[in-house]
Amino acid sequence: MVGRRTCDKRHGKELIQVKEESISTLIETKHFSEAVTQQKPSVAELTGIIKAKIRLIGNQRQLTPESADIVFLVDSSDSLKDSSFGSLKDFIAETIDNLPVGPKQYRIALAQYSDDLHREFQLDTYNAKNLMLNHVKKNFVFRGGSVRTGNGLRKVHERYFKRPASATGRNQILVVVTSASSDDDVEEPAKILQSSGVKIIAVGTKEAPYDELALMATPLFYYKIPKIEELPVFSQHMPQIIEGINLDVNSAMQTTMFEVTDLREEKQLEVCNLDLLADIVFIVDEGVTKPDFDTTKKFLKDLISSLDVKKECIRIGLVTFSTKPEVIFFLNTEANKADILQKIEGLSPKPGKAHTGAAINAASKSVFIESAGSRKAQGVEQIAILITHRPSQDNVSEVAAVLRRSGVTVFSIGIRDASIPQLKEIASHPQQQYVTYLKEFSNLLKQSTTFYKKLLNQIQDRLYVESERRESLKTGCVDTEEADIYFLVDGSSSITYPDFVDMQTFLTGVINLFNIGPDNVRFGVVQYSHLVDLEFELGKYNTAGDLVKVIENIRQIGGNTNTGAALSYMRPLFAKARSQRARRVPCHLIVLTDGQSHDSVKEPADILRKDQVIVYAIGVKDANETQLHEIAGAKNRAYFVHNFDSLKVIKSEVVREICSEEACKDMKADIIFLVDSSGSIGDENYVKMKRFMKELVNRSDISTQQVQIGVVQFSDVPREEFQLNQYSTKRDIVSAIDRISLINQNTQTGKALKFVAEYFQSPKGARPNVKKILILITDGEAQDAVKDPATALRQEGIVIYSVGVFNANKTQLEQIAGKPELVFYVENFDILKEIENEIIFGICSPYESCKRIEHLDVVFVIDGSGSISDSEYQTMKDFMITLVNKSDVGPDRVQFGAVKYSTTPETFFHLNKFSTKSEIVEAIQADKSIGLDTYTAAALSHSETLFTERHGSRIKKRVPQVLIVITDGESHDKDKLKDTAKRLRDKGILIYAVGIQRANREELLMMAGAEDKWFYVDKFEGLKNLSMNVTDDICQVSQPKCENPVDIVFLMDGSKGVAEKDFVATKDFLINILTAFDVTHNVQIGIAQYGNRFQEEFSLNVFPNEELKEKIEGIQQMKGRRRYIGSALERVQRYFRPGKGSRINENIQQVLLVFTGGRSRDRVSREAKNLRRKGIEIYAVGMGKGRAQLNRIVGTSGRKYTVDDFSDLKTIKKRLADDICNSPDKASCLVDIVVGFDITSQTEGNDFFHGQPKLRENLPNILKTLTSLSGVSCNLGSKAQSSVALQVKNTVRPVSSKFEINPEIILNNLKNVVIANPSFLNVAFLQSLWKAFQKRSDNRRTVTWFKVLLIFSDGVDDNIEALEEKSEDLRKKGLDALITVTLERASNSEKLQYIEFGKGYKHRTILDIGMTDTASQLSKYLANIAERTCCCVSCKCVGEEGDKGSRGKQGIKGPRGASGHLGYLGDDGEPGPRGPSGLVGRQGNTGCPGTRGFKGFRGISGHKGSSGDDGIGGIQGEEGDPGLSGNKGEKGDLGYPGSTGPRGPPGERGPKGFQGDSGNPGLISEIKGSKGIKGDQGKAGERGPVGSPGLPGSGNFIGATGLRGQPGPEGGKGTPGQKGVQGEQGFKGPQGPRGIQGMKGEKGEQGNKGFQSIPGAVGAKGSTGHPGMPGSKGEPGNPGVKGESGQRGHRGRQGEDGPTQYGRLGNKGAKGYNGLPGDFGPKGVSGPVGQKGREGDSGPPGHRGAIGQKGPAPFSPCELIEYVRKNSPCWSGKRECPVYPTELAFALDLSQDVSPQIFQRMKDIVISIVNDLKIRDSNCPVGARVAVLSYNLHADYLIRFSEVYSKKQLLNELKNLDYQRSSGGRDIGSTMRFVARNVFKRTLQGPNVRKIAVFFSNGPSADASAINTAVLELSALDVATTVIAFQDLPSINRAFAVDDSGLFHVINVPVEGDYKLLLKGLHLCTLCYGKIHILLMIITRSILEKQQYLVQFCVMMRLIEISKN
Repeated sequence: MVGRRTCDKRHGKELIQVKEESISTLIETKHFSEAVTQQKPSVAELTGIIKAKIRLIGNQRQLTPESADIVFLVDSSDSLKDSSFGSLKDFIAETIDNLPVGPKQYRIALAQYSDDLHREFQLDTYNAKNLMLNHVKKNFVFRGGSVRTGNGLRKVHERYFKRPASATGRNQILVVVTSASSDDDVEEPAKILQSSGVKIIAVGTKEAPYDELALMATPLFYYKIPKIEELPVFSQHMPQIIEGINLDVNSAMQTTMFEVTDLREEKQLEVCNLDLLADIVFIVDEGVTKPDFDTTKKFLKDLISSLDVKKECIRIGLVTFSTKPEVIFFLNTEANKADILQKIEGLSPKPGKAHTGAAINAASKSVFIESAGSRKAQGVEQIAILITHRPSQDNVSEVAAVLRRSGVTVFSIGIRDASIPQLKEIASHPQQQYVTYLKEFSNLLKQSTTFYKKLLNQIQDRLYVESERRESLKTGCVDTEEADIYFLVDGSSSITYPDFVDMQTFLTGVINLFNIGPDNVRFGVVQYSHLVDLEFELGKYNTAGDLVKVIENIRQIGGNTNTGAALSYMRPLFAKARSQRARRVPCHLIVLTDGQSHDSVKEPADILRKDQVIVYAIGVKDANETQLHEIAGAKNRAYFVHNFDSLKVIKSEVVREICSEEACKDMKADIIFLVDSSGSIGDENYVKMKRFMKELVNRSDISTQQVQIGVVQFSDVPREEFQLNQYSTKRDIVSAIDRISLINQNTQTGKALKFVAEYFQSPKGARPNVKKILILITDGEAQDAVKDPATALRQEGIVIYSVGVFNANKTQLEQIAGKPELVFYVENFDILKEIENEIIFGICSPYESCKRIEHLDVVFVIDGSGSISDSEYQTMKDFMITLVNKSDVGPDRVQFGAVKYSTTPETFFHLNKFSTKSEIVEAIQADKSIGLDTYTAAALSHSETLFTERHGSRIKKRVPQVLIVITDGESHDKDKLKDTAKRLRDKGILIYAVGIQRANREELLMMAGAEDKWFYVDKFEGLKNLSMNVTDDICQVSQPKCENPVDIVFLMDGSKGVAEKDFVATKDFLINILTAFDVTHNVQIGIAQYGNRFQEEFSLNVFPNEELKEKIEGIQQMKGRRRYIGSALERVQRYFRPGKGSRINENIQQVLLVFTGGRSRDRVSREAKNLRRKGIEIYAVGMGKGRAQLNRIVGTSGRKYTVDDFSDLKTIKKRLADDICNSPDKASCLVDIVVGFDITSQTEGNDFFHGQPKLRENLPNILKTLTSLSGVSCNLGSKAQSSVALQVKNTVRPVSSKFEINPEIILNNLKNVVIANPSFLNVAFLQSLWKAFQKRSDNRRTVTWFKVLLIFSDGVDDNIEALEEKSEDLRKKGLDALITVTLERASNSEKLQYIEFGKGYKHRTILDIGMTDTASQLSKYLANIAERTCCCVSCKCVGEEGDKGSRGKQGIKGPRGASGHLGYLGDDGEPGPRGPSGLVGRQGNTGCPGTRGFKGFRGISGHKGSSGDDGIGGIQGEEGDPGLSGNKGEKGDLGYPGSTGPRGPPGERGPKGFQGDSGNPGLISEIKGSKGIKGDQGKAGERGPVGSPGLPGSGNFIGATGLRGQPGPEGGKGTPGQKGVQGEQGFKGPQGPRGIQGMKGEKGEQGNKGFQSIPGAVGAKGSTGHPGMPGSKGEPGNPGVKGESGQRGHRGRQGEDGPTQYGRLGNKGAKGYNGLPGDFGPKGVSGPVGQKGREGDSGPPGHRGAIGQKGPAPFSPCELIEYVRKNSPCWSGKRECPVYPTELAFALDLSQDVSPQIFQRMKDIVISIVNDLKIRDSNCPVGARVAVLSYNLHADYLIRFSEVYSKKQLLNELKNLDYQRSSGGRDIGSTMRFVARNVFKRTLQGPNVRKIAVFFSNGPSADASAINTAVLELSALDVATTVIAFQDLPSINRAFAVDDSGLFHVINVPVEGDYKLLLKGLHLCTLCYGKIHILLMIITRSILEKQQYLVQFCVMMRLIEISKN
């Protein structure tokens, strides 16, 4: 034990006293997993104590974990061995992965030692965890050598811990891992390390000695793990150990007492009574008298006292109300029952109005939320209980519906004057279960026990019963193989949008219970109001997934309710459906309506029924019940609910009614009622019980061949009333039930169960091989044991239904039935009628794990020899027909073939001959036996021909192949039988051998090859009983494989609570369930197990799938002492990372399947929730106790599976596999896309695609792209769903404008469409497209929805300003994007971009229908819109599209098709006349070959250039200005259209500007100026100050919800609160993305040539050497004579980029921007005075006067900008430099005259500049990227643009640059050209991207003329260039003076002294701002003196600052 337990009475807290010596004891166990069984503390216990100490220290010292430097020193000696080094690597990797790494957290270094120390990486080498892990994985290798741990400690001190911890300000921690005794001393170097402040953790493994570990380690922090394989497991404790030593826990552990807060072994998880979990909120009316309120409080206290109120079990909330609601306590406020009862006792009544609706709303919005303690997300039942005595004075219907829709079950208790209609509106459905009305408060106390049982029943049903009954219903509906079902849905205006969504949910719920397919069950939907709209007809969608999507996409049409007309509309639809089927199938019509029809419904409904259409009527709210019965025609098919959200409750009733016809058609059962006749029943209830029995009898098919009924009563003794075979008609049985009388004694149920057992035997009338059902009806608690006699009955195959009222003991009922779903526990006998249908359906179709044979090829081999009589042969045929009837027959499902044999075999029918069940049955029935002898081997050999593709076999498609041999005698060719059967089995054909009477059992086994595949019966009659066993076995084989891609991780319970045989059963189940998935292709499997710890078996991509079975069988149970599921869930998250093989980033389904044999010892909710948030679907299989925890793991009851024993796992295999495979796609982001077509060139009569061949070609791919969006980043595991509508109004035949999800259906709408008139892109056209969205409501509950317009246009056809205004108007109305695609032969297409918006960063790109990637670009636009709208992500950086892939390999040749029927011979044709012979042409002359030209001289080889800089995957920039025209290249692919140029004069409308401030008043204010031009509408002004409160309004009207106000001013800083208790270490975050692989280093420079030595003596003549290297290429030779043109060669590959040079003069560029107005000229000289003319009309205003002389400049340009920024009233925000995305290159002078001091000064300047800049750390275009070069006569890279991704890393690289002495000269011109041509060759493009080059120079350049050329090249590329010179450079000054762009500067900096002031201009004018700022400086000189323009200038400057966005 760790310590002894004491109790501190002063604080009431349980404390633990720790014995110091026991903690410091070294742990050693033979196996780490057994550590917890030792008397010494285990590692888990020790780390638990450390965590508790950390919390204590945090409380005492207010400490948080400090930053620390951690060095791992790892043994790599020979004692460890290479084979064990992998475990050590895993330990290091897992430890690093579990630690928080960062500059302000832990920095990590790694070294290994043996003979000497080897450094792996330093503390500052890697800042990212993934880089460290990559190093450990790839570069950390075993070295070998002796064990010199002491030397390793010394070297670590010298190289990693030079400075003491006190000097660094960070804790220093050394983790030593050693495997053997050191060859040198470890004590002294360890003491030196500790004296310098280094804390040491020593971890020993293998032969590491204890004393050595203790000598090295800081006290308490040494551990021994003998088995090195256990080291990775130990790594999970390292974070707590490191945190403990970091906070100096060892010193704190000298204290004797501390609070236990996190010792898992000491704290027991709360166990809930009956495993019940619930959140219950009481909503209590307090506007009542005190005595009545006291009665209410007494009821609450009594009820709560009976509940198991705990934090982890049942939580209680309370809301009281009268005029206003008040939350008394939330669900997480009080967890102590006594405190809750005390608070309730302190309540007092409050008079006021009854605002029940407000109270319900308060409970919904404030209590049933996660922050208030609701556990809805964990699958915990949510219950609200309303108690009121008066009608509500506010609306209750809507708020109650919202509460119920959120998943809350609502009970309503009304007393006295409470409104019963309101109670029904509030409560859940059905009313008799959830509504209670009492006449007086005194009756309330009597209800506490009843209400407790109601709550108990509700919670248990939700946890354990509902999902099982839903699965049973789905299984029962499998018998309904074929049906045509239409929904007729009311879409009138009286239905609100949430109600319409409830109807859609009802429809999808019904669909998911059926087997959908073109030959199975088909669905269609019609919506009606006063209109009728066919949404989709039968067979249009043939999968459940497609049906769900299209139903969710239905738009409500609105209007009045004309149900009669809609019913008439259905008749031709059903007639069409019947014509599509080969035979008649059941037709069903489900009508949903919420109001009274305005027309008659009876006549059209009668007509449908005459057509054999079964009609179901469902009414909601105001529906007329009389009309419902007229529609349905029968009471049992008419349903009524008060609220639309109640539809989900009656869904099962409707489906059960549909499926009952087929399920009960051939029901055979022996049913006995065991009736409680004790005194507690009473006469009245006894009559109700007999009525219940009679109803069940009347609903059964009573006969000696179908259903038999018997009755036994019991009290203190059982009494037979009548046996099973006593009566054979309904009338006789009903009469007999009427005659039975009450016994009226005690309740001895156990005795009665024993007594009734004999009544299921033949002497009492029972029949063999039929279902046996016992229905127990009781109202009391049994006074004897019931479990054993009930178990005995169930073991005999008897299914027991337990029906009890609330006086009965529910636990006993469950013991009797054996399964919770077979227990019906009701409040009183009146409710028995409600469960009749459910019991009858359960009897008709009991749950079977495999109901249908689904996917199989079956061949019967039938013995037709003479030993079999006709009757026996008929029995064999019946056996086959039974198998056929249980199969889902069809070409793509189950196929049957047959061979019959005697002396010779013959083919009866091939697998592909019959495609329907009826054809096969008919063929078998018509067959006759052959006679003669029995040659079974020959028959088997012949059957092999049927298993070929030609005859329908699907063996190559991996469909299971089954051969069933039925024989009654020994084979005459027995010698061949074994080999023949083995040959078939080796081909994958499964053989079942069925032998009868004279069959040889040895031969049966020989054929089957396995004991479980052969069957034998003594008589032919036995085949009837055998058919069930054979079909069940084959059914398991037939399950279709799930072909969906999925990653599945199995988490197995390996604790000791699971017996060894049960662990083996779990492994067998895993192997078995893998057969349901296509593991050869799309499925990956990983496995882990857990107990008291987590153990990884193998991750998702470790083993190939063909090895999985072997690996699973080899898993050994870990046998952990405890079961910690929560910890395992936390650890298993790592499996779902890409590094572990997960495909989570590819949007592949991620599944975790948890197995547990009992209750977990830790909490599971938080860890499970974290997994689900990451998009991981969790399924849980539970055995034994703790089933309530399963809900909290999976979050929904639909994904949990419970079995009584591990042996029952096989019963859930199919269900589990189906649920995983058919998991519905969750759509969290919906998009509606309306597509319009503007094709002006088309005329009347044209085909839709006339003149647009590329539209015809590309539209299918575009539509497919639009309808297949991927998921969004904020909702993992969910997808974005898009629907597309065509809006085409200019066609002869109307084109459907429905929103569709299937691209083929959308495209079909355009087939054979004829144009009526051309279309025009004008304002009306845009409005017509917008109308398509109008029917869609904006009220979405759970998803985000956005709207997009996509227009295919050949150019604008309206005033562009009007179109722009309309586009802006649509954006304001809610349109999220308007995108255009230019069609062929478009005009004015450049104007289309003026109406576009919403495209994002590439808004300037114009899409063209001729582009190859138009669909891809649209997909990107939609993805960005989805991210922006659904996830609020405004900028999403995506990679560029990759190159087109190489052509794939040729596909495998498909199987040969079945031979077709021979055609009829055609008539012989008449011989045709012979044609005339043609003229023979003469042969042409052979041409002479041309002369070959002379070979040219080889050219001189150029210098090898430096390796180019790898480009980055940047975002496509906007198109730049056109450059000079180069040489004409080959014709390229169609590119993106260029951006349009600016609109030229005259005076077109410019972009809207900002609203200006009011100008200064004129000089003469009395004179009214002329009326100005109407300005553009300004933006909305800032919100004004809050007005004074208004006067109270009259009446009780509730105003519309106002807009959300602006955020208020920031409050003053409050006084600092007390520092909180330090929390536990958080959960490990997800692994970051893998870092970019570093660049390969450059090849070093060639060394300098050595000095020439003194020539030696002449040597002897050497032997002939090898040929020398080829010489340099010679000068070009003289051109030879031009030969004749040869044949054109193949097109060559694209060449490398050529050098940047000036080409020929290019084409004329686009028209430039209008220039600034010029200055006015001086006034002209006065002319001679003319004659005085007559007074003329007033002339136009005169010209502006002459400009005055230029005044002195008060500021320099840079000072001017700084002045404006400081003094502008609108300037705010933090300065950022650079403003624009910037590419910055530095070139350092390394020529021969540069000294180390000058080089250091250059480095300091560069570091100073970089320090002031924002450095770009991602692909998003923000900040600067930096490259650094050195140069003399040549330039070389030091740092490339792509090498550095963080500012800190860049500064480190700059500091580490070393001075290199050079003997070369200086050529700055050549360096400038290198920078222009190479450094800026592949940089980010775009108009706002700036390129800056800074050159350092310590003297004149060797080639001054080269500088002039370089300046021209830099200027052409728009590179701003600055030279920082340490000497005067006149040649550079002259070259720079030629350029007048202002981009070139020379800054002279002294060799010593301060340089920062000299560089201020470089910082402000070059680095931070662009050339536009320089232009503005000129303007601002004159602006500055005119104060009224200052604000406008400020706005302009601010726009420049934010333009980077």
